[in-house]
Amino acid sequence: MKDDQYEDDDIEYVSKSELKRDAERLKVMGKELSEMTPAKWAELPISENLRSALKESQRLKQNEAKRRHLQYIGKLMREEDVDAIQHALDLMDPSSEVFGRLIRQQEMWRTRLINDNNGLNDFIEEYPHVDRQQLRNLVRNASKEMSSEPPKPGSNYKKLFQLIREVMAD
Repeated sequence: MKDDQYEDDDIEYVSKSELKRDAERLKVMGKELSEMTPAKWAELPISENLRSALKESQRLKQNEAKRRHLQYIGKLMREEDVDAIQHALDLMDPSSEVFGRLIRQQEMWRTRLINDNNGLNDFIEEYPHVDRQQLRNLVRNASKEMSSEPPKPGSNYKKLFQLIREVMAD
């Protein structure tokens, strides 16, 4: 009878050390967030409570008060979607693997749009909210720039990349 009672419970035991490591990781992430500008906070999926606590942490100057406040920020972060915040931070950090993968994907789309006739249709199918006329004009002009001898990427080549970045960010 007792065995049946415990079989239904899917209790996952977490050690005290693991809880401490998680709390420390959240505190470190909170410190990283507190050192950012408020404009960067706007790009992150964080609650208004955490945003105001981060703003307050920038006001504090004394080390002990700042340390206690960082612990409070770590506590607030337990209620946040930490994975989503970490992903957003990775997208902002040029040295991260996620950022590098995104840039490579954007460069691949740019190359494909310029070199492949079906690339334009594929991109529009993948991202239907793109301004089609602007995209077609940039692809046509960038193709002209790249067809010169020797191929020289010009302003349209860069503008096409910027458009791809904006579209993929939405």
